[in-house]
Amino acid sequence: MKHLTVVLVLAAGIWVGGQAPGQTDGMPPGSAQPQPASAPATPQANPASTAPARPAEPDAFTRAMQLGYAYAARGDLQTALINFRRALALRPTNPLAQEAVRNMEFYIAEQREAVRRGEIAALQSRLNTAVAQRDWACAAATVDQLTTYFPADSLDRARLVAYRGELTGFLNERTDIETWSTVCPGV
Repeated sequence: MKHLTVVLVLAAGIWVGGQAPGQTDGMPPGSAQPQPASAPATPQANPASTAPARPAEPDAFTRAMQLGYAYAARGDLQTALINFRRALALRPTNPLAQEAVRNMEFYIAEQREAVRRGEIAALQSRLNTAVAQRDWACAAATVDQLTTYFPADSLDRARLVAYRGELTGFLNERTDIETWSTVCPGV
């Protein structure tokens, strides 16, 4: 009867200090070592442990860098720069973050300069058309717009201001007034 009690205690998974009550080695003499009822009789791989381990969640610096690279790849340079600056704030001496911020600032400046050059080219084309059609009102308005794209002390701005003076003469004389406002309606 003692043997049956031990087996039932073992089957119920009740252990006292790693041994069944009244046993010195946890097993009755001559019996095979039983497993607790909750454990399988033979070692098997746990299905949860064979699943691929989830990668560790990246830290804030790594997340910011990854987001920066992702936005840069999409062409959203401003958002990329914001994320690279976040990463740099977390690790101010990190050379990758420093270089990423410098690169984004450079690319953004280049992008702005390309837009600026495109706008200047469009205005220059409109000015050429206005002058060819003798639309002095449009030419003067276009020169006024072009002037804003150049620094006050630049030679290009000085040339535009001088040209604007010539256009003012045509406007004051009302030369070719019938062709005015054909290139730039509403001017």
